[in-house]
Amino acid sequence: MINADLPITNSSEDILNRGSFARGLAQTITKQSFPASFTIGLYGAWGSGKTSLLNMILENIKNNDNTAVILRFNPWLCADPKQLINQFFKQLASAIKLNKPKSEKVWELIDQYADLFEATSAIPYIGAFTAAIGEVLGKKAKDRVSQRSGDLQESKDQIVKKLSELDTKIVVSIDDIDRLSENEIIAVFQLVKVLADFPNTIYLLAFDYDVVIRALSKVQQGDGKEYLEKIIQVPFEIPAPNLTSIHNTLFSKLETIMSDVPEERWAKTVWADCYRYGFQKYIKSIRDVIRFTNVFTLKYELLKDETDPVDLLGLTLLQVFEPLIYSKIPHYKELLCGTGNNYSYERQKEDEEKIKKALSIIVPKDDTVMDSEAAKTTLGILFPRIKAAAGISFSIGRNYSKRDFLINKNIAAPECFDRYFALVLENDAIPAAIIKDLIYESIESAFEEGILQLYRAGKIVRFLEETEAYAKRADQKAVPVERAALIIRVLCRNWGKFEVDDRGMLGIPFNWRFQNCVNHLLKRMDLTSRLDCINAVFHDEEVQPSTLAMLLSDFEKQHGRFTESNSQEGDALVPPDTLYELEKVFKNRAVDAIESGKVFNQYQGLNFLWLLGLIDSALLASIKKIIIKNDSILAKVINYCASRGTAVTNTVIKTRYVNFERVNEFIDVDEAYRRICDYIKTEEFFLLPEDDQMSAMAFKLLKEGADSESVSEKFISEEVIKKTLELMRG
Repeated sequence: MINADLPITNSSEDILNRGSFARGLAQTITKQSFPASFTIGLYGAWGSGKTSLLNMILENIKNNDNTAVILRFNPWLCADPKQLINQFFKQLASAIKLNKPKSEKVWELIDQYADLFEATSAIPYIGAFTAAIGEVLGKKAKDRVSQRSGDLQESKDQIVKKLSELDTKIVVSIDDIDRLSENEIIAVFQLVKVLADFPNTIYLLAFDYDVVIRALSKVQQGDGKEYLEKIIQVPFEIPAPNLTSIHNTLFSKLETIMSDVPEERWAKTVWADCYRYGFQKYIKSIRDVIRFTNVFTLKYELLKDETDPVDLLGLTLLQVFEPLIYSKIPHYKELLCGTGNNYSYERQKEDEEKIKKALSIIVPKDDTVMDSEAAKTTLGILFPRIKAAAGISFSIGRNYSKRDFLINKNIAAPECFDRYFALVLENDAIPAAIIKDLIYESIESAFEEGILQLYRAGKIVRFLEETEAYAKRADQKAVPVERAALIIRVLCRNWGKFEVDDRGMLGIPFNWRFQNCVNHLLKRMDLTSRLDCINAVFHDEEVQPSTLAMLLSDFEKQHGRFTESNSQEGDALVPPDTLYELEKVFKNRAVDAIESGKVFNQYQGLNFLWLLGLIDSALLASIKKIIIKNDSILAKVINYCASRGTAVTNTVIKTRYVNFERVNEFIDVDEAYRRICDYIKTEEFFLLPEDDQMSAMAFKLLKEGADSESVSEKFISEEVIKKTLELMRG
């Protein structure tokens, strides 16, 4: 719930245990008799709760004596001292008329009194009441005044007499006097002391003592304290709420806001550090609590499912109390996120220096920062990478774990950082509800449709990362065995449908992501369940041979086969005898797919031949002799022999290269060139998938040598290939 920065209106909202004081003072006021006016001062600094206390006192007075006339006078609504005094009496007359309609003479006299001040251009000072009117009244005003009463003093005397006869208490509260101008402050005290010192009238005045003393001293050119003591008969200093009460109020509000946070998502120790080193330093008043919780409520409602609650609390703390620091954080994502661990000492030191420099800019040593130590510590808790630069102990906060931070959606995970500032998910993000439904709950058909939708939305890589992270969890939320089997089965059936460009100097090959994800899911299973899952996949007709090749090649490496590394049998997911059985299944599936022609309709469908050659070179040699039965298959073979990459010139460009030696293993290169030259002139060629067209044209251009700017010895720009294809289509 959003809370306006407003005082409480009744005792039921009291959270600072001031209700007993309010009840006691109200009881004293209602029981005592006051033959003359009586003034009570409530002194407190801004934010100390003066208005809330006033509200509770007036509430209790009304409960104790429903005949009392209560006037809440707001001097802020007046433009100048003269209007302030006039409006006070007008409002007082209205309050008496409303509460005591039969006391006609009293409120009429007070209304006339107000008219006198409206017609008077001068405001009297204390001790000079009868000599106050120094200017001639307007004719209309003079006529009205002469008809109703003689002068101000006579009018006041009549009011005093009638109020004494009425025997009704009048309680007037005037709040925020310290926010008035200096002349208006003087006018309020003149009003209370001289102009409206009526019997049975109790004034409750609330203000900041120091501010008012300074104003009185300046205007009166004397001792403001002494001046105030003549007016205030009973002063009460309102103590600021103790921090324990304030922080308990914060906890209560946060518990209400975050009542839906499950226990496993609440990082207790991290929150304890955030509170100790951050919140305790910044939250010092109820107004601080309201300011913070208002901002946090809005952010939490928008991002509660996509962020870590403790991280959101810590970041919001900086947003509210260190706005300049908060505004700089988004510009330093690369230095703040992730881990700072490097392979070399020199690189590590270089990284640390960059972070120190960045931190000195984010948290400068000047008066723009409220609390630099609290700010740096809070940043260190949010971003473990900068702990050393922030000068905080590594026991504070947490250490970075890509898996945990991605699952928990911590701000220090690069993938999640932007959402904390934009209040929307980053482009490749997947809502937490969708991820959890896919991984833990959806039936197989819904799961399959879900990942296909993610692929079409360009989010399949992110899904693999999230799934791998959940698979690596060691707690009760780890992926169950039956769910792991379902995920593997569906991923394997659909892997051949995913066309993802994974080029880039720092990019991770898409196939590696698949292998890592599947391997961690397999590790969730005991040996029997794992072998059942793997055998089911290898015998599944919907799984392409190229997908089986990815899985099998990884199993082979785990046993040290077809690799220069030593055997890793201790980490192997399948035993040796199972591995050999899988090889047999793979060979049969590969031959069947080629003979049936299925592989020629699949994206990169021949990307299993390399492994088939390692397992059975004679079988691959025989396949190579007979595989090219038509020109479309020739284009598929050329695509199999092509590789994709990037090159850095003035810009980064995508490139394609065709290995002529590999092509020659299937068909004579010159013959292949002649056939491709004829084939690309046909309409059938342009019915091929774009990837096959690109490789075929790259082969042609590379064979011809093309122009020196677009073709090098090893690769050709894909931009050149596309332009050439467009010309041929046109």
